[in-house]
Amino acid sequence: MVVPLMVPVVASAVSAVVSAGSATFAAIWPMHFARARQLEAEETARKMKTDLMEILIRVMLQNHLDELQHSAAEDSRRVEEARLAAEKKWFEGVRPECHPSEEDINRMKATYHYNPGFIHIAVVGSAGAGKSSFINAVRGLSTNHTMAAPAGIIETTRTVTRYPDPRPNSRTIWYDIPGSGTLEVPDWKYFNDMGLYIFDCIIVVIDNRFLDSDLAILRTCEQFKNIEAFLVRSKSDQHIKNMVSQKMGFDPWDPDSDMDDTTRSLFRLTRSQEHQRFIDETHQNVQINIEKGNLPPKNVYIVCNDAMHQTVCTGKIHPTKAIDETKLLDDVKEFTLKRLQLGCSN
Repeated sequence: MVVPLMVPVVASAVSAVVSAGSATFAAIWPMHFARARQLEAEETARKMKTDLMEILIRVMLQNHLDELQHSAAEDSRRVEEARLAAEKKWFEGVRPECHPSEEDINRMKATYHYNPGFIHIAVVGSAGAGKSSFINAVRGLSTNHTMAAPAGIIETTRTVTRYPDPRPNSRTIWYDIPGSGTLEVPDWKYFNDMGLYIFDCIIVVIDNRFLDSDLAILRTCEQFKNIEAFLVRSKSDQHIKNMVSQKMGFDPWDPDSDMDDTTRSLFRLTRSQEHQRFIDETHQNVQINIEKGNLPPKNVYIVCNDAMHQTVCTGKIHPTKAIDETKLLDDVKEFTLKRLQLGCSN
């Protein structure tokens, strides 16, 4: 048979092939191993590069964040320094100047219905100083009149209120301004927030004390050459009454007080003396505060609303209560006529 003869040949051939394959594998394997090591090294390098880039990005972001935080801290420091400097100036009596823009002026004039053909007078002062009662008296109105401004012991004015003068042919408009120095309107922003720079005239009404807020208003008025400022001491009759009662030891105005002729004479004398003492002390107190506030000398008008009302309505001077009512009315009238002649331009 042929087959048996072929087995050795095949076996020999297979052996030869195996031998040849072993030799080929032995020759190829180092090449494959080196390539695998190269690929592994390349992957390691790529991963290291990626990790390094991530680290660099994180470092850059952190540096940027640190710069932003430092810049914010610097801004905050500068703001705090400016605030402290402003507070220092404030406590030293130096107030920031008021420089309203043209837009601010036009806006406030529109808000308050400013009319160039009229005189606009703002009545300002601390809460409870008697601004509303003063506006009623100077317009010749009693407190229960339908056109009267609401008045009370507490601050009744919460918003700026416009009151035209009811007298025939009057070209004066009065404005009742909320009290300065309240929590709602701190005195350091009172002038700007109230838009007082648009008024032709500002009347500062004071009561028992001359406050920093009153000085702040007068000081700011000095920055505006077109604003005339008057200083009024209100409620003179009430204060004089308190002084007389304290001096005599009882209330001589009490209807139930039984005074003989001697006591009645003493009452009239005391009332006259305390009346003059009140005037002298008021002028002295005002001038002391004006000087402390580094302001030029300022006249103060001492008024009683009852006496003012009587003078406006009848032209007569109250026999016991009148002090500066007539002079104030005359000076305001003189200013009004001059300003109208100039065209009321503000």
